[in-house]
Amino acid sequence: MSIYFTIAQAATDTTGVVGGTDFRAIALGLLTGVSFGAILQRVGASSYEMIVNMLRLKDLTVMKFFFLAVGVGAVGIYTVDALGTAHIGIAPLYLLGLVVGGLVFGAGWAICGYCPGTSLVAMGEGKVDAAITVLGGLAGALALALTWDWIRPLLVDPLNFGPTSLPDILGVRPLLVAVVLTAIIVVFDAYLDRPGTGRKSSSTGKPAGNTAPGRAQGGP
Repeated sequence: MSIYFTIAQAATDTTGVVGGTDFRAIALGLLTGVSFGAILQRVGASSYEMIVNMLRLKDLTVMKFFFLAVGVGAVGIYTVDALGTAHIGIAPLYLLGLVVGGLVFGAGWAICGYCPGTSLVAMGEGKVDAAITVLGGLAGALALALTWDWIRPLLVDPLNFGPTSLPDILGVRPLLVAVVLTAIIVVFDAYLDRPGTGRKSSSTGKPAGNTAPGRAQGGP
């Protein structure tokens, strides 16, 4: 166990991840994760039908939530960073790998109807298809780890600009960028709330968050 924590701490120190490996950090991370999962479930992000309708631009409820979560998270993270109580690391900007990874991620999201976070929430609800998605994600992570030495020179090393961020490019404080980004997101979400957009009901009159017929489900 001590070896695990040593390796984990070294990894967080290298990448600049907020937190640590002591009990308090782990407990706080667990509490934050459970809270975020509860919010995901509450807004319907664990619903296959709502995710698919979002990707089809028929129900934008989950999209608005995701955008708002990005804005709130950005302000929170960079506020902590500005106060000097946390160290924020910047991951390398390797464009080719990000484009390819984004395409693979988007295709998987469209096929499964879940992203990594929402699949865990749906699995907690007892949905069998979500559990299969989680297993597929773990298998994909294992495949990436086993093929990393082959993938890195193809997708990571080319067009790698290192730990570059928008605040670095603009020469401004990260918190300022986060606040402006959040303001834009709030305006965009308000635009999506216009009549004719946002959450819609199905033809049966039930909320769009109900589970689509034919999906494998667990539980009663």
